Amino acid sequence: MAEVELTWAGAVATIALTRATKRNAVTIAMQHALLAALGQVAGNAKARALVVTGQGGDFCVGGDRAIIARLGDDTAFRAETAGLHNRLFRRLFALDIPLIAAVEGAALGFGAELAAACDVVLMGETARLGDPHVRFGLPPAPVVLLVWPQLASRLAVAELVMTGRDVPATEAVALGLASRMVAVGTALAEAQALAASIAALPAHGVTQARRAMRLEIADLDGFYLEAP
Repeated sequence: MAEVELTWAGAVATIALTRATKRNAVTIAMQHALLAALGQVAGNAKARALVVTGQGGDFCVGGDRAIIARLGDDTAFRAETAGLHNRLFRRLFALDIPLIAAVEGAALGFGAELAAACDVVLMGETARLGDPHVRFGLPPAPVVLLVWPQLASRLAVAELVMTGRDVPATEAVALGLASRMVAVGTALAEAQALAASIAALPAHGVTQARRAMRLEIADLDGFYLEAP
C-alpha cells in the first residue's frame, strides 16, 4: 500500500502511516490506501482491536501541502477530496472494534481527525495536537468539529479551531482530547499492549461498549460539513 502499512499481532491490527520523510503528511494516494486497509480490518472476523499510528516520530502533520494549495480554488478537487475523506471516516466510525491512537510528535489537521475518531488516544510526552486549517484560509476539519465539542467544552474547542493553536499532551489530556500521556517513544507499545488486553476480553461485551460510546456521534450532521 502507498505509504500505509497494515500489520497484525494476533487479533490486533496496526495501521501505520509510513511517509516519515514528510512527517506523514497525507496524500490522496495515502487516503485511498487507508480506506483499503480499513476495509481489510473490517473484513477480518478475527479482528478485535485496531491501533493507528505514524512512523518516524510524528503521527501525522495533516494533509500534504499540494492538497491544501488546491482546496481553496479548485471546486472539483475539493468535492473529490471531501467525498474520499467522508468515505474514509465513515468506514473508521463504522468499525465494531476499539480504535486506539498512538500519538508521538505532531497530530495536526487530518492527524487530529484520525486521533479524534479513536476511542482511546495515548500521547507521548512531547506530542502535540491541533487543527491549523484556519491558518490556510480553510474551515476546521469536520471530524474535529464533530468530536472535540463532545470531549471538551465548546469554549475551549472554539478557541482552538478559530486560532489553529496546537496543544501539548498535558493540555490535550486536561481538556479531554486525549486519554493519557505516556513516556516519549512508548505510545505505540502502550497502545498495542492495551489493544491486546482488550482483545482478550469477550468480544460481544467490548463490541456493545464501543457501539454505546459511538451512538451519540454516529449521525451528527456536522460530520458532513465538507461534503459536496
